[in-house]
Amino acid sequence: MASVSGNRRISTITHKGAFYLVLVPFSRYKQKYRQTLPGFFRPCRLIYRGLLIISLCWFLGDTLRAQADTLNGDSLKAGPPGKKESTSQLLGQVTYHAKDSMLFDLPAQKVYLWDSATVDYQDTHLSAYFVTIDFKKNIVIAEGKKDSTGNYITKANFSDNGEAFEANKLSYNYVTGKGKIIDVITEQGDGFLHAQVAKKDTSGTIYVYKGYYTTCDLEHPHFAIRARKLKVIQDDKIITGPAYLEVSDVPTPIAVPFGFFPNKKGRASGILIPTYGESPTLGFFLKDGGYYWGKSDLFDLALRGDIYSKGSWGAKLYTNYKVRYKYSGNFSLKYSRILQGDRELPNRRIANDFFITWSHTQDPKSNPSIRFSANVRGGTSTYNSYNSTIPTDYLSNTFNSNISWSKSWKFGALSANLRHDQNSLTHNVSMTLPQIAFTVNRFYPFRNPKRVKQKWYDKVGMSYTADFQNLLSIGDSSLSLRNADYITQHFRNGIHQSLPISTSFNVLRHFTLTYSLTLNSITQFNYVNKRWDGEQVVTDTINGAKVSLDGSTSLTLSTRLFGMYKLKQGRYTVIRHTLTPNLSFSYMPDFTDPRFGFYKTVQTNSVGASSKYSIFENGIYGATPAGRIGSIGLNLINSLEAKLRPDESDSSKTEKRTTLIDAFNVAGSYNLIADHFNWSMLSAGFRTKLFHKVDVNTSFLADPYRVSSEGVRIERFEWREGKRLVRLTGATVSLNTSLRKGGFTSSTTHTSNRGTQQELDMINANPNAYVDFNIPWSLNFGYSLNWSKPLLTQTVTQTLHVSGDVNVTPKWKVGFDSNYDIKKQEFGFTSLNIYRDLHCWEMQFNWIPFGPRQSYNITINVKSSVLQDLRLTRKRDWYDFTQQ
Repeated sequence: MASVSGNRRISTITHKGAFYLVLVPFSRYKQKYRQTLPGFFRPCRLIYRGLLIISLCWFLGDTLRAQADTLNGDSLKAGPPGKKESTSQLLGQVTYHAKDSMLFDLPAQKVYLWDSATVDYQDTHLSAYFVTIDFKKNIVIAEGKKDSTGNYITKANFSDNGEAFEANKLSYNYVTGKGKIIDVITEQGDGFLHAQVAKKDTSGTIYVYKGYYTTCDLEHPHFAIRARKLKVIQDDKIITGPAYLEVSDVPTPIAVPFGFFPNKKGRASGILIPTYGESPTLGFFLKDGGYYWGKSDLFDLALRGDIYSKGSWGAKLYTNYKVRYKYSGNFSLKYSRILQGDRELPNRRIANDFFITWSHTQDPKSNPSIRFSANVRGGTSTYNSYNSTIPTDYLSNTFNSNISWSKSWKFGALSANLRHDQNSLTHNVSMTLPQIAFTVNRFYPFRNPKRVKQKWYDKVGMSYTADFQNLLSIGDSSLSLRNADYITQHFRNGIHQSLPISTSFNVLRHFTLTYSLTLNSITQFNYVNKRWDGEQVVTDTINGAKVSLDGSTSLTLSTRLFGMYKLKQGRYTVIRHTLTPNLSFSYMPDFTDPRFGFYKTVQTNSVGASSKYSIFENGIYGATPAGRIGSIGLNLINSLEAKLRPDESDSSKTEKRTTLIDAFNVAGSYNLIADHFNWSMLSAGFRTKLFHKVDVNTSFLADPYRVSSEGVRIERFEWREGKRLVRLTGATVSLNTSLRKGGFTSSTTHTSNRGTQQELDMINANPNAYVDFNIPWSLNFGYSLNWSKPLLTQTVTQTLHVSGDVNVTPKWKVGFDSNYDIKKQEFGFTSLNIYRDLHCWEMQFNWIPFGPRQSYNITINVKSSVLQDLRLTRKRDWYDFTQQ
């Protein structure tokens, strides 16, 4: 097969045609007048032969020049330079190529191309099996390849300014931009337009006869909205006449007199289809229906609503915003009015709940010295209980928020924070409004940069921190503008200043000695004074600034010890034990001494008994540390590693390193100067991973002292009575594993040539919000045991959490999530999900079989092109809004 390509000059072709028009009539006149004008015709015959020879030489010479131009990459030009171009002239280069053969029809000014033919003109590209170029009319005709039965087995592909077509046959005027296309498929926005016949005008508008629109990317789609006439306005919308829905080539009774479909690249506005379901307490419902307004890549807005057959309802507002290289974020506001119980009953409950989320992130490139971020999540304590079916949200009882601003310099930083902590079980709300902190980076006051050899005091470093807080701790029912005076009275505030000084140096080559001294100053703007009024203790709160001082010092000696154990048999060749001991001594004076003035004595009963109290016990930073401390502490950190013998099939014979024990820590201390209970509690922790799959975490707390039969801790060792070193007072054990087969891992980034970058960013940022059909099965298992017996009373809790999903077929997936309380022998929050991948459609059935959230809902909706490509299905119970 030969490969042929060419670039021709339109002016040359025009001149050849002119010579052809002159020479042909002259030959005809020669035959007619040869007998009547022989004397006249002889010189004319010589002239004719001369012109013929000249024209042949011109033709051959121009043909050779055209081939030379082809090799040099030249192309077709619009006309001679300096001449004013008309609308019929070319404005650029026309380059064509064919794999099999190329035929030039000079009289008709046409070129015929066969097999893998391509034509390029400015931003227009055309490829097809057979192409005809008409330079006289500026028209290109392209057609796909047919089989022996006359059916097309390949199509012609056409693209112009990012717009692409795929058709059996098409004709296109590359000067005016008009075209006619037969059996065409073109991508329009997030969907595909199929047309029997389509015409394109000079403005780019396409008029379709007998076509349909679908989001399915298959040549024979699963569903479509079919119409006899359609009009496609580029980057705007698609308008149809009477249209109806067709599923699997079966017409449905769902029809509209006319239709509008968005045809914009990127964001588009439209209706959000609700999910359907039923709740025994709320009735039938439509949930999360509404409207999405895709204003631009900088801002969007979604309004959603819920409605229940028994009178409850809800409204939600979501928005995303983004300014490139500056900041991005999203905000949501949700409100619901849930009615429980019959209207006639007096105990009918009406819950008016709201929930706010706000996330704001500043781009690191925006301003490195000034940072602002926000992560707000809070609302009424019962909102998730009545509105969310997400297990993590329904079971969560704490909400946290933080809005922060900071300014940094070379020497330090200034920051301001607004914080919020909320517990839905205790209904307590704690807010810091605000917290302002100023820090000075660590510096070395005695260091001389010109000194070549450092002295020991060159390593003495210090820093400084000043922290101001204004704290409000109150019940969520009291948060109302009507209680402004009550709220003001419950604010607590103060200033905490800290000056840590430390240094470290090597001792005996293998030991590191660290010394630290910390000085603290606390200024609180109210304090308490207690007095005995003859019947009871009365506490008076006095407004005014009071300063307390405290400090402590410590000395720590640490090193690392290694042990190697070589094994001749078994799985392991070497086991390595790493021990990191830390021996410390800390000292703090007794600040309860009356000379400091931080503690006072008050009478507590009529017989004259008294007790000490701190005047700052209600302060934001708490009471001044009490008790004299001079303790010796020991902390042992252990880890165990090993090398595996290489398998016989491993040609490289490389030993692999593995971790047997991640950490095993033991810590305890002894107070040298305490009057009673010199030994502290003994703590221990263990962490490892079994079979590279199961995470094991344990912690223990033990007491060396006994407890009397009355449940009082007494200063008598367990060893003296029960011959035990310690008495176990608490233990926690947790086992967690996540098993899966195939698919993407949590660290894998999804990539696709479909959809927008915003959609891919949302998918990669929230992998748990999607069901992955590429994973045949997954299983998450968690077990936790909490045991506590500080005195005589023992408490034990055991819970199981199991979740996962499995592909029953390549298109059906079943997911589940359940919790089980072993002690109570009952199930907690449980949900069952069934997913159906219909390629361009998706269906989800969510069922909560029992409990206060007992309900079911059904969702059927069209998939976006990027989800079709990645084989992902969005979880419809994921109500945290992100970009659509």
